[in-house]
Amino acid sequence: MANRGIKLVKVLGIQISLDYTWFIVFVLFAWSLSYGYFPFREPGLSRGTYLFMGILSSVLLFVCVLIHELSHSYTANRLGMDIKEITLFIFGGVAQLTKEPEDAKTELKIAIAGPFASLVLAVLFWVGARLVDGDRFPVLDSILGYLALINIVLLAFNMIPGFPLDGGRVFRAFWWLKTGDLGKSTRVASNIGKGFAVFLIVMGFINIFTGNFIGGLWFVLIGIFVKQAAEGGYQQVVIKRALEGLKVKDIMSKPVITVKEAVTVSEAVENYFFKFHHASYPVTSNGHIAGLLTLNNVRSIEKERWENTRVGDVMQRLSPGDFLNPEESAMQALSKMIGDDIGRFPVLKDGELVGIISRRDIMKVLEFKAGLQR
Repeated sequence: MANRGIKLVKVLGIQISLDYTWFIVFVLFAWSLSYGYFPFREPGLSRGTYLFMGILSSVLLFVCVLIHELSHSYTANRLGMDIKEITLFIFGGVAQLTKEPEDAKTELKIAIAGPFASLVLAVLFWVGARLVDGDRFPVLDSILGYLALINIVLLAFNMIPGFPLDGGRVFRAFWWLKTGDLGKSTRVASNIGKGFAVFLIVMGFINIFTGNFIGGLWFVLIGIFVKQAAEGGYQQVVIKRALEGLKVKDIMSKPVITVKEAVTVSEAVENYFFKFHHASYPVTSNGHIAGLLTLNNVRSIEKERWENTRVGDVMQRLSPGDFLNPEESAMQALSKMIGDDIGRFPVLKDGELVGIISRRDIMKVLEFKAGLQR
């Protein structure tokens, strides 16, 4: 799937991004705090004060979630993983893993890093609330108390033993230690996670129908998120095992059909797209790969201009990072395709084009292996 999100900053070498849905959930969260939680906890304040408290608390919750996720990712990178980006939701984050932990002990260390960070934050906010005079500074006292509470809630929620929650990863690590089978361990933990997600969704609808609309909506949203993440986590392990040991050179298509940059778009459509039925073609210039001509490039030009437009003028120019090496693993290739949202990569060896690999090539291998395992 393509990355959907807004890139913010890099922290500890890790790109932090916000999923677009974060803004919807942020508004819902700030609204529920401003019109529900804080007026109940601290009555008698102005509406503007409650709005300030709700918005500030939601922003600080985002910071707490960021610290939680960074603890996972920083620990993972220290243990030899390669996490380059975290996409954040208001109630969690998704780290873009290029590979799964190699052993159960590594998995366990990564899994407990986030909950430990939440526990530390909860203690710090609780101490802060105790030190503040609630009568003189009711707003600060309420916000600190809320942040202490919400970090405990995040800790408790994340330690539920269902994948992909932290508790599910801890459970998977212990099951992995017991059985020595990552696939089976992930399947068991994922099924528990999906069961918990269904429970959340059902409880959400019960709350909605009994009048607690906001609380019920939260249950449903989080349940859907957990269910999708549980299914995706198991699929990632299945894909990794299916592609294990395979390199780009084992899957890539060859020989490669190339287009010269001097060819017109009209000729490219007639002699390449209609004839060979590929979605894109590497473009050569003086014997070297200069770019990639895709259907989207062709569609961007009015048909009347095809006869007078050169391929070199509309192609997608390629940088050194837009190529793969034949010795790279198939899993690395798939991760790069997903991360960069690119469907095909030319494969170069010593600067020479030796093949091209696409998502379709990888999917064919996965379908073939899945068919043999039925």
